[in-house]
Amino acid sequence: MKNLVLIINESGNYGRHLGTTLLSVLKNSKENWNIRIIYENLSKETKDKLNTIASSYKSNVDYIEINKKDLEKFKVGEGTHLSSIVFARLFIPELLKTESKAIYLDCDIVVLKPLEELYNMDLSGKSIGVILDGRKDQESSLKRLNLNLNRTYFNAGVMVMDLEKLRDNNKFLNTIEYCLNPDRELQLNEQDALNIIFENDYATNEVIWNYTHGNSEENSYLESEIGVIHFTGSVKPWDCRSYSPYKYLYWKYLNETPWKGFKEENKTIKNIIKRELIKFKLKTRKIRYALKGKK
Repeated sequence: MKNLVLIINESGNYGRHLGTTLLSVLKNSKENWNIRIIYENLSKETKDKLNTIASSYKSNVDYIEINKKDLEKFKVGEGTHLSSIVFARLFIPELLKTESKAIYLDCDIVVLKPLEELYNMDLSGKSIGVILDGRKDQESSLKRLNLNLNRTYFNAGVMVMDLEKLRDNNKFLNTIEYCLNPDRELQLNEQDALNIIFENDYATNEVIWNYTHGNSEENSYLESEIGVIHFTGSVKPWDCRSYSPYKYLYWKYLNETPWKGFKEENKTIKNIIKRELIKFKLKTRKIRYALKGKK
């Protein structure tokens, strides 16, 4: 069976968010999966709920606890919503020593197509398969890191990994060392480091397999064409302030999990008004871009 890896620190109710991602994968898959959940802390109640989801789709779950001390060494980028658990993905090749391949997903994702299609992508001899950020986000990250603007920058929230190659070339270990250097300023943590260490060693796939906010602004795919919706940024679909047109998909899948019935967070009149104003502004901006393109 194919290997799916997810990571979690259960703070911030991420158990139910991981459960939502997991259910969306399994419901839309054609095959069964070996699910590996790497965690810093995870309650028995949450494990039981995740096991219920997996067993409903004849898939297995293995829980791998990461040493808290391994994560405490990392410095999290200032001004971000992220925590040190994001660095756990750098330990995947060593934690899955007997496996040759795996796909990693963040837990702020819903999957809409069979994930096997992405898992089976041709890596063309590269160590990882990824999806590039939107053009504006790429340029911003490359400038921030003082990198050549002619190169590309990928989002690390969806990765296909050749684990054998990664154990041979030690590039994830090199990325860990890079992150631990106190002189490094990595606002987006290990994602910045991965882009530096893996220059020219990643294959890319279509943006439909990591459809971030930036990619959705620059492309106009039909929902039926999209494989993976990734709710990047600090305001997630479970927050009232989220203006993503796809947030209803998060709630759709959540309500098919044992966590069904939860309500939006931060729901106030002020936040609703603010959200609707932003949505209107974005809609008019997209219309202006479309009209410019026709001239």
